[in-house]
Amino acid sequence: MDKVGGIKNSGVLCHVTSLSTSYGVGDFGPVAYEFIDRMSEAHQHYWQILPIGNTNDSGCPYATDSAFGCADYYISPDLLSKEYDISPQAFNKYFFNSERVDFKKVAENKQKMLHTAYEKFLPNPKYEAFLKEEESWIAAYCLFRTFTETRGFDWKKWPHFSDAEASMTAAEKEKYNFHLFVQYTCFTQLAELKKYANKKNIKLVGDLPIFVSYYSMDVWKNPSQFYLDKETLDMKYETGAAPDGFSATGQKWGTPIYDWEYQKKDNYEWWNVRLSFLKRYFDIIRIDHFRGFCATWISEVTAPDASGGQWYPGPGADLFKNLRNYPEVIAEDLGYITPDVEALRDEFNFPGMKVFQFQLGDSTNPHKLQNYYYNCVAYSGTHDCDTLMGWYKHLTPSERDTLNKDLHVQFPNHWDFLDILLKTPAKIVLIQVQDLLGLGSEARFNYPGTVQETNWSWKLSFKETKHIDWERLRRLTIDSNRSVTKGQVCG
Repeated sequence: MDKVGGIKNSGVLCHVTSLSTSYGVGDFGPVAYEFIDRMSEAHQHYWQILPIGNTNDSGCPYATDSAFGCADYYISPDLLSKEYDISPQAFNKYFFNSERVDFKKVAENKQKMLHTAYEKFLPNPKYEAFLKEEESWIAAYCLFRTFTETRGFDWKKWPHFSDAEASMTAAEKEKYNFHLFVQYTCFTQLAELKKYANKKNIKLVGDLPIFVSYYSMDVWKNPSQFYLDKETLDMKYETGAAPDGFSATGQKWGTPIYDWEYQKKDNYEWWNVRLSFLKRYFDIIRIDHFRGFCATWISEVTAPDASGGQWYPGPGADLFKNLRNYPEVIAEDLGYITPDVEALRDEFNFPGMKVFQFQLGDSTNPHKLQNYYYNCVAYSGTHDCDTLMGWYKHLTPSERDTLNKDLHVQFPNHWDFLDILLKTPAKIVLIQVQDLLGLGSEARFNYPGTVQETNWSWKLSFKETKHIDWERLRRLTIDSNRSVTKGQVCG
């Protein structure tokens, strides 16, 4: 126990796609189970991943076609071959080793392997139970995936949702059934992985992007949940970020805003369904852009930039008071945070975030180590950050000298930084897997606000996977009093 608060633990931030497999992308199969084994041996108790929704060829997990559903490429061919008695050699032709994830290629390959399994699939009680449990979204989502493939992405040109199923052709019906099978396979594999992680005393941490794409199943099925033109269903306003030191004109994100007044009338049922769904597959959810529940910066879709935007009030505590069943929450409270955001976070006892790389500045900076407190989750860096050593290398000589003096180090390496981070009062410490290897900026996962091939595509090489020093992490975890016995993981 820590005198500041209570039990402290740690874990690893590593998206599933970053794991090494013979198929060019990480998945829910043996490599994920091995990763859990290594974390368990190192006394880690959390594995955080990014959103798992279906993406375009960029692989951006924050730009998906629904708040529900799963991308096909997370499915493990190794588990498929066992489930459907397919010779492993049948999938050998899909082996390829690339330095980065080629999302277009792996998606195409997974589709072919899934069709091989689908030919052997027969509906069964487990499948029927899955469809029943997920009935709030599964049919609409698979219809959406089908029509996207056969009729294009603009759902405004499709039949109204209520008439969509009846309008399917025979070929579309077959695609629809295939997508049902794929989603069943995705979530069956994920549920088994979560069960295994929990047996190893590891909690699976997912990620919830607060907004959804306009061209998504959610807007097609539930347009009244969003603030749209009542006749055309076009967006009047889009979400974004206010002008700041990073952008004098602000940011436009292209996602629709919620009609909070309408959602309040049905007690936020869409959110109840969304959070209940996530709780079935994750122990904890990090809510991205948590401040959006207090207020969101919006601008007109026709405006050239976000400089003339305005703050759009959110539902605040009323939303969370009306949620019936949701997982533990981590509130992403980075960036421009106002007192009402902090009050909402604290009212429901949600831990906020601290980021080691943000600690430069004066004593008022909440990310200074001296300002860490128990009920927070401290990160070596997030998916939008550089790696620890990449960050350190790019500091100015003056910044580096100041940091070294503050941290009482002289020629620090990544283990020195991780040791310091693990010894903070934070309830949970999450370490980017790149930082366990001391990798530089070449291993950065994403550059926010940019579109480039290196975003989202970084993955561990087979060599790097073998070189992670799990034993050293175990020792540091024990030394920092973050190693607890089964049943003691903080909630």
